[in-house]
Amino acid sequence: ELAPADRELLVWKRYQKYRKMSRQAFIDKRGIFERLAAKYMEYLFSIYSTVRFEILKHYQKKISRMATDVTDEIHVVTSKMDRMTCQAMEMLGIPQWGGSGGAEAIALADKRLMFSHGYYSVISPEGAAAIECKFHGLTRATPDLIEKCAKHQQITAQDNLRNGYVDGVLQEPPLGARNEHFDFFKMLRASVIRATDEVFVGVQSVSLLRRLAMRGSKRRQVGEDVIVRWELAPADREHLVWKRYQKYRRMSRQAFIDKRGIFERLAAKYMEFLFSIYSTVRFEILKRYQKKIARVATDVTDEIHVVTSRMDRMTCQAMEMLGIPQWGAGGDESALTCLSEPARDTGKSGGHMYVSPKSLEDREVSCPHSATRGCLDIWARDLFGEFAGVCPSCGYHFPMEYQWYMANVFDRGSVREFNQSIAAGNPTNFPKFDERIQKAKETTHLQSSCVTFNASIMGIRLTCGMLVANFRGGTVGSAEGEKLIRALDLARKRHQPFLAYIHGTAGIRIQEGVNGLIQMPRVTMAVRRYIEEGGLYIVLYDTNSYAGPVASFLGCSPYQYAVRSSRLGFAGPGVIRETTGMDIPPDYHSAYKALSRGHIQDIWNRTEVRGNLHQAFLTMGGRNLYYR
Repeated sequence: ELAPADRELLVWKRYQKYRKMSRQAFIDKRGIFERLAAKYMEYLFSIYSTVRFEILKHYQKKISRMATDVTDEIHVVTSKMDRMTCQAMEMLGIPQWGGSGGAEAIALADKRLMFSHGYYSVISPEGAAAIECKFHGLTRATPDLIEKCAKHQQITAQDNLRNGYVDGVLQEPPLGARNEHFDFFKMLRASVIRATDEVFVGVQSVSLLRRLAMRGSKRRQVGEDVIVRWELAPADREHLVWKRYQKYRRMSRQAFIDKRGIFERLAAKYMEFLFSIYSTVRFEILKRYQKKIARVATDVTDEIHVVTSRMDRMTCQAMEMLGIPQWGAGGDESALTCLSEPARDTGKSGGHMYVSPKSLEDREVSCPHSATRGCLDIWARDLFGEFAGVCPSCGYHFPMEYQWYMANVFDRGSVREFNQSIAAGNPTNFPKFDERIQKAKETTHLQSSCVTFNASIMGIRLTCGMLVANFRGGTVGSAEGEKLIRALDLARKRHQPFLAYIHGTAGIRIQEGVNGLIQMPRVTMAVRRYIEEGGLYIVLYDTNSYAGPVASFLGCSPYQYAVRSSRLGFAGPGVIRETTGMDIPPDYHSAYKALSRGHIQDIWNRTEVRGNLHQAFLTMGGRNLYYR
């Protein structure tokens, strides 16, 4: 448990940890005197900041509060909404060209505007065509294929406005804006100010009259008569963050397939309502008095023990005087002379509940390190059966099916999958993509690459979200993002730890365009909300994990681990080779490289995953978990 001051120190230490990372990876050409001058200027700015914003600001707020109250009496009917103390947190994003994860991270805003001539998507049309070449039997993307990809990715401003990913489109001149287009820049300035005003008015406590006035002025294109102060009170800032979360929560709901019927949806809403009531009563009302009740119960038990212990002594003395043997005598002697039994569940996978189908193959398997480490060939039945895919000589971990982890890591019979009816689709009507999705569903017997379920590990109940590499490389689309968000919400309401097991992921599903790209901020905001409310979020990487998910909702976890011999990074080796024309070292994406860079905290053997997860759930983070 951490006090408020300790939590602030924890956040500061986390910031310092990531601040120190990768300092050796760039070239600093400054001399010793230039570095000393920079340190001196930083010291001066620190002194100036302390005097200006901590000492003088104490009196500045009182003066500005008085001036604000007088002005509000003249111009505004309500004065409560202007009692603001802190600077605003409003964010406005205006993308023009490009997209991908970096732009989406910057554009995670309360208002999203877009220029009319720009495009915005998960990848450029040329990049999408290069990926599609292998499905069309081409060695190089043709202009026709590039045009088809651009059309079906829905990258234009009007496409993004229609799908709900931008709030407005700024009309540009036919051939683009020039320096002499003063009317365009005047319109741009007015649009930015109006968007900012709408965000502030939308979260302030008293703003009904100004909202109505702004709606009327929007039709008349005049809005100078409405006063909007770009300041927010603490409660308004919380409301702003909540509205931002709700805004992104509503996005891309039309992009996945929900096969549930009307009664199943009503039942889900009813269960969600019951869990909300249970969570409120159990963890907010009763937990306040839990310590007091436990303290009183302990005191009462101690008081009763005084009476019962004396009665037991009197009974024993009377039985000894009468020569009656006492029940249970000699038990201590047998406990001292008999051997104790070890704990049955040690957390290590011994007798495996699931055996890989690869073990049925009658062949020998060579270890990839046999040439350098002298590993002997291994019989497939032994390697994928008894050895759980681990080379007995060097410890190399062969890839295993996700079913192995579901059967051998979690308690037997505890896995309960939910949201199976949410299925991946083709929201952009990408050519021939329906057949590929259907083939993946038939091959894997899954509806998407994400599997969400409740389970337990050595008695600790948890919620798990799994990305399966067998389904389209574990790519993330709108269905996968929706399932992860719902799983995080369920774990938050049940006060359970959340495990994100990444069997493998190749990034965002490019055929879905912005429908897939928007899952990066959507799931990240759900993760942030879960962690802020006291949850424990652990990520475990396996096989290959790359691109957008690693750079967003997976990489934001404070506890990240990898199974031995796994590979992870932002861009895969093929993408790096195609874009830079350079070959990278074979171990560039290895888990040990990620550990040396500080991207993950530890590397686990496959047979120790169960025990390590149990230990992590007991000792790491999560102040509001149900068992604490």
